Amino acid sequence: MSVHESFKNHCEHYKDARVNAQGKKKVAIVGGGPSGLVSLRRVLDSFSLIGTLIEQKDDVGGIWYYKDEKKFPASSQNSTDSLDDLDNPENTTAMYDNLSCNLPYVLLELRDFKHERFAYTFATQQQVHHYLREYATHFNLWPHIRLNTSVVDVRPEFETLREGTSGKWIIETHNLQTNTFSSEIYDAVMICTGKHAYPYQRPIPGLKTFKGKVMHAKFFKNADDFIDQSVVLIGLGPSAADLALVLSTTAKKITVCHKFINGKKLGIVPKNVHQMSCVKKVTGDGIVTEENERVSCDCIIFCTGYGIKFPFLNPSCGVTIVEEKYVPHLYNKMIFTKRPTLFFLNLCYQTPEYVCMEIQVCYAVNYLEGYTKLPSFQDMEAAVKAEEEDKIQREHPHSLWLQIGDLSADATWNYFWRIAEEIGIKDQFKDGPLLEQVYRISMQRMFGSLAIYKSDRLRIRTQTMWEYMLAAKPEFPDSKFEIVTIIANPDFTASVERLQLSDG
Repeated sequence: MSVHESFKNHCEHYKDARVNAQGKKKVAIVGGGPSGLVSLRRVLDSFSLIGTLIEQKDDVGGIWYYKDEKKFPASSQNSTDSLDDLDNPENTTAMYDNLSCNLPYVLLELRDFKHERFAYTFATQQQVHHYLREYATHFNLWPHIRLNTSVVDVRPEFETLREGTSGKWIIETHNLQTNTFSSEIYDAVMICTGKHAYPYQRPIPGLKTFKGKVMHAKFFKNADDFIDQSVVLIGLGPSAADLALVLSTTAKKITVCHKFINGKKLGIVPKNVHQMSCVKKVTGDGIVTEENERVSCDCIIFCTGYGIKFPFLNPSCGVTIVEEKYVPHLYNKMIFTKRPTLFFLNLCYQTPEYVCMEIQVCYAVNYLEGYTKLPSFQDMEAAVKAEEEDKIQREHPHSLWLQIGDLSADATWNYFWRIAEEIGIKDQFKDGPLLEQVYRISMQRMFGSLAIYKSDRLRIRTQTMWEYMLAAKPEFPDSKFEIVTIIANPDFTASVERLQLSDG
């Protein structure tokens, strides 16, 4: 049996043939969201690894664990703000009341554990959280999860090791229930804390003079708080699209201000949603755009994404963050080249995250087990440098440097399949080409048919044929009802057939 065949079998189910914990490498997994859970599952499936997941909340789910009261426990060592401050990002997730996903459920699934088929296309926050808890139960992860525990310091055991050398890690934790601290040594650390925790908000002239409410999208919780108000959304990403749609049911007017890059804008929008150019300045009662258009408003919401922060990483780790958007020295977007037993999982932007985290963690586990040999430190650094120089030549800001390839959908999926093929698990993603097409269509619908896309329906007819029914509504004459049939081909591609019907 080849190394690749051995790993493919191992990555599935070897639960009954594990060796004793003695001699296994200890892996710390920081964060109990989807990437943390799948990391723990894959580590525990290993012959030679044993893992502990550390989560500061009182339940798993990460961003999908949402409590109406906003406030979560956290260690004061990881925050300079008062934990009693409702604007402290540690207090809540980016979820809000009555949220439903903006991607179909198949793109929020981990391998070997499916959502309830035909129950929904766009799952709610509660359904995704339930799915993740059931995932932990199904794979017996709970005995290896420490809840109510903050990681407050991660540092190398020996700081003097030369760059590119693997070493062990000292992790200090804060038990939030007993208010006690403890330290433990691990062979590897997987950072799975996500990228939607710390709001990023660029300065705008005059913002402090505004007499209305200013907030980041993370702190939006209920559309009913904006009944009959005029709201300005700054940015054009999934957050802006989501809030424009949700607020259209309660607010009087929503104005989405953005750059119209390459002519990109929201299509088929609710009647009270308008689009304008970027905000040039803020006045006491509203905003002025770059086209000198004036908009009076009651509230300004920044839909400008999130910054990357790891307050628990000791400076001795050598990790730096550029403009809160980019982490240098990450080989294959995940392995810290200077100390290659430190992994950052699912940091890539605007990707199908569940596919990303699944493949990345299998790569990390494969490497820790010795199946995959990394290039030399110098070669890894050269590869990262080449990617950075390509971004510079393309004049991409640092906010795009963790996106994959040339920002196209093809580049994103090519990255996944390249890594999967390298470790011999590509054939385990037989539905990969189907997922590619669903992701591509879904992104087009989210931004191109905002007012109606949540009425789309995805059906899995067979393992190789999926059907995506794209909705239309009479009040939107530009909408057309379509049935899109996606068929997987033997050569790891998919064919797409579209049938447009005259009546919705």
